[in-house]
Amino acid sequence: MGHAAETWETFAGMLAADDVSDVPTLYAVDALYLEPYNPPHRGNLLIQAYLKDWLGGKEEITVESSRVIESPDERSLGVEWTISYTAAGRRWSDLPRASFFGFTEDGRIDYHRDYT
Repeated sequence: MGHAAETWETFAGMLAADDVSDVPTLYAVDALYLEPYNPPHRGNLLIQAYLKDWLGGKEEITVESSRVIESPDERSLGVEWTISYTAAGRRWSDLPRASFFGFTEDGRIDYHRDYT
């Protein structure tokens, strides 16, 4: 497992722990995060704020990776994963996701696109 895959594991752990306080250390200052149904999020602090808001009201979060594909140069990563959580008294289970990441030369995420 290379650096990009390790960064994914760290990020997935943050989601599961409902603690995104270290997101700025993973993302470049001017990183871009894209996802369906929302405008682009630009900058590590805005990405952190968005993720904190998105996780609000979710409990018992689990993240399971089914496929992690890392480029040989560790600058790109594709992940198929699921998320499960409890919100508003209901359990949401195994919601499928796919994420694609690009990394800077120093190993920080500079591009993140999610698909649901």
